[in-house]
Amino acid sequence: MNSYPLKSLWLSLIYLLLVAYLYSFSEYGLNVWDEGGYANGTLRTLNGEKAMEDFNPSGYLSGRYIYGAIFFKLFGVSIQSLRIGVILITPIMIFMTFSISRRIMPQGFAFLTAVFVLSAPAMYYNRFFTFFCILNLYFLVRCVERIQPQRYLFLAGAILLSGFFKFEVALFSFLCSVTVFAIQSFFKKKQKHSLIQESQVAVIGRTKFWISIGLLILVLIPSLSFLLKKDFLNLAINMVLGSYQVWGNPFPSLFPFFKLWSELGSHEMFQRLLFYIPVWIYSGVALFIIIKIIKQKGIETIDLYVLSILLIGICTYGLVLWRAGFDNLLRTLPPAYILFCYVLFLARGRLLSLCKILKKESAVLVVFRKTTINVVTVFLPFLFFYEMNTNHGFYAGTIGAVKQETALLDMPRAKVYTNPAEAEWIRKVVDRIENYSEVGDPILALPLNHIFYFFKKRKNPTPY
Repeated sequence: MNSYPLKSLWLSLIYLLLVAYLYSFSEYGLNVWDEGGYANGTLRTLNGEKAMEDFNPSGYLSGRYIYGAIFFKLFGVSIQSLRIGVILITPIMIFMTFSISRRIMPQGFAFLTAVFVLSAPAMYYNRFFTFFCILNLYFLVRCVERIQPQRYLFLAGAILLSGFFKFEVALFSFLCSVTVFAIQSFFKKKQKHSLIQESQVAVIGRTKFWISIGLLILVLIPSLSFLLKKDFLNLAINMVLGSYQVWGNPFPSLFPFFKLWSELGSHEMFQRLLFYIPVWIYSGVALFIIIKIIKQKGIETIDLYVLSILLIGICTYGLVLWRAGFDNLLRTLPPAYILFCYVLFLARGRLLSLCKILKKESAVLVVFRKTTINVVTVFLPFLFFYEMNTNHGFYAGTIGAVKQETALLDMPRAKVYTNPAEAEWIRKVVDRIENYSEVGDPILALPLNHIFYFFKKRKNPTPY
């Protein structure tokens, strides 16, 4: 019996449930600066203008504006239309995270990684960064899993597409892919943990591998040439360096730990710890993989999966080094979620194996020990889920925003809930704009307040 239609039906049902859940709190929260830039840039794109030619896209490439314009056409010009567009890709991001995780850990731990992403999918206007990191990683591990030319073409297409949304994601995804493929080609792989059957492995040869690599390069070179011709590289570099000079800030300090804990509270310290946990995870996993490869004098397919996740994770974390903001941190974390659950899986397996070598004990004691190990294993993940969904909200992309954002801001292009002080401030500014200007007039809203151009149909007198 073919289970594919049933599987597709279940995936479709889960997708719809996730969309409904994410949509249920999509009216809560607002970021005047970044979300305003996304909204106004999308509106200008809808009106026929081009990002980086007719206006400065505020550090973002034209892909997200073109994507957003589709939803303006479908659902009308409003903040909510843009959020619907982002909501629709979020379950796909969660599914891909689960699929990547299944290649290195059992289903239960892979489910935890998916819940991690659901618990903090990042802000609406910056979720494209997270989505394309996961998309490129997904196609990379599929290329590692089985050498097929079409898989390399899908990877090339994903990298190219991400370049029109976040150029740095395309760049480091390409470099990570080349690194993994180079390691894959020069190491003799052991296949006992691979999902590929031995009969299939025998068919794979170097010729097929290099043909696939050649196809990947043939697709990427013209694409990169187009980007270079449009001077995307220099524009992206100037955006990154210029933004860092303005917005760059240092890492939050952890020490003196207990003094800071008493001054700032547990929630703030939990948030600060999250900045350092990926560093500890990546360092530990890197050391583990190096030792494992040296001991086995070769590299297994599962090691290549872990290496792919590790490399992408390290590169995405560079965004936090560029600007250590909590919003930046959350959109870089999916690779860390996967490797963290992988570490939990290995640690749990080791603890259970230690229990087995102990002397025979009563069944009750055995069950108690296994239950204790399982509870300890899931404690930190569930602590994260609780923290994100109760003490964080809009900036984490979670349902916690419902509790935090209580003031309704009801305007023609936005019906959202925000904090009372911000709602009052926006109303006052909008009233001033209406009293002292007409529709289509140029006004100057500072700092970075693009949302007022969007709300009141006014023009920005600068190219920014």
